[in-house]
Amino acid sequence: MAVKEGGTSALERGEYVVGLAILIAACLISFSVYYGVQGVSNSVDKLKLTVNIPSGAAQAQEPAQPETPSAPSAVKIAAPDLTGAAFQGKASGKVVLLEYSDFECPFCGRVQPTLAQLKSAYPDAKYYFRHFPLSFHQYAQKSAEAAECANKQGKFWEMHDMFYKNTSALSVEDAKAHAAALGLNTAEFNSCLDSGQTASAVAAQMQEGASVGIQGTPGFLIYSSTAKSGLDAKLAPIVAELTSLGVDATLVDVNGAGKGIVFAGALPYANFQAVMNAFN
Repeated sequence: MAVKEGGTSALERGEYVVGLAILIAACLISFSVYYGVQGVSNSVDKLKLTVNIPSGAAQAQEPAQPETPSAPSAVKIAAPDLTGAAFQGKASGKVVLLEYSDFECPFCGRVQPTLAQLKSAYPDAKYYFRHFPLSFHQYAQKSAEAAECANKQGKFWEMHDMFYKNTSALSVEDAKAHAAALGLNTAEFNSCLDSGQTASAVAAQMQEGASVGIQGTPGFLIYSSTAKSGLDAKLAPIVAELTSLGVDATLVDVNGAGKGIVFAGALPYANFQAVMNAFN
């Protein structure tokens, strides 16, 4: 029979010590695991980025709508003096078209068929030809004077057409030949042309053109004293379109004669049509 010491055998004491060691080891492992996890968690927390979100950013903002452009202000100009000037169309026409041209200008000649089409489509308008002879055209001044000499005998438009049909025949001698072909009193015509009787009238028309904003040929002023309300709003997009094409175009307020538009160039018929339609 084995001797017991203190009532417990050596084997029992050994088992107790081993068990206690295992218990202590388990506690240490649990402690290490807990604080290890905590350490990882704290490290992750430290790695979190703080993002500053501006106030109101959480709600999507609708893009701002562009403002509707307002019609540009009309430029005030003096009303042309058309006393005694030859015209085509309706004598009582309320829509007035003034063409500022040069008989030697190739673009002026090119726009004539377009204007003929316009006169046919809008017969109730009133059409004027105004002289704007360019200094670098050799025959422009005297051919303009010749047309005004023909006007004295009631044949302005006939001489106008003769020049544009014969653009290589614009000299003084050519003008005298045209006058004879048109049945004019050649003595009166020749005297008028040689003496420069109509030079001042041509100069006045050129000055008039410059005052209304004409800078080149062909140039046009179209206006009406009876235009319906909202004309500026109708003409503004036309001005914008022409400007985008590189064409000089301006809204004008013709003193005492209505509102309209000034523009330049031998433009296609559609552009003239758009302008004329704005007045109707």
